[in-house]
Amino acid sequence: MSLYRLVSRLAVVSALNNYMAAPWPTLAGPNIFDSKIEPVEDMAKDRAFPCCVVYTDYDKDHWSKAPAGHKSRMMTVTLELLIVQTAQDQSTADPYKLECPFTDSEIETSLDIFETQIFRALGEGTEASDAFNYICPGVENVISRRGASIEGGQRLAARQITLEMKTIRENIQGTIPPQIAAFLDRAEQHPDYADRIIDIRAAMTSPATKTPNERYMQAFGYSRDTSARLGRPVGPQVMLPANLTFTLNTGG
Repeated sequence: MSLYRLVSRLAVVSALNNYMAAPWPTLAGPNIFDSKIEPVEDMAKDRAFPCCVVYTDYDKDHWSKAPAGHKSRMMTVTLELLIVQTAQDQSTADPYKLECPFTDSEIETSLDIFETQIFRALGEGTEASDAFNYICPGVENVISRRGASIEGGQRLAARQITLEMKTIRENIQGTIPPQIAAFLDRAEQHPDYADRIIDIRAAMTSPATKTPNERYMQAFGYSRDTSARLGRPVGPQVMLPANLTFTLNTGG
């Protein structure tokens, strides 16, 4: 039951990197990554560049089993903003590694602008931002933390933004909401996402092959017996014949 978590993370990445195409919504350009930093073309050059890594660290009460369906579903979207540069390390097979330099006034200004651009991009009204805001309609907490080294706590050119979002529950009918469908159609044009979009659509629509009572039982984690006691029996049903007639018992 974490399809919306997956879609929301892809939507945030797409909202921030415009599907890897200019115009770029943020000063990081295409360097917005899903869960880990991927190699970029000019990583071996001696320069610093901004990037952002998007995570969904936890998804709380996302399964509607029994009374959990009455709780608010809470999900975090974590964005790690970094100014990174390459450094040579001849002692390893890969002579280049990424480092996060110590911050200064100019870098802090860049991070502040970067952070502002991120929030604007998430409310831009694109297919990606609309899908994200549909899945996560409310914000419980927003925390922006500075980055520091483990030893000595020296300030690094890094910042972590944690969005704790109120998140809607998964659609159990086997249909795809219009806001999500529009994003999936747009994301499918991106070669890195095309295969995944096919799998996401298939997973979202698979409940449509089940009966309404089967979908109800599966979504709430009920046993067959419990579902039947709640008035939603599953499996072969007793069907009354069409020619059955009823007579009024007058007591005579």
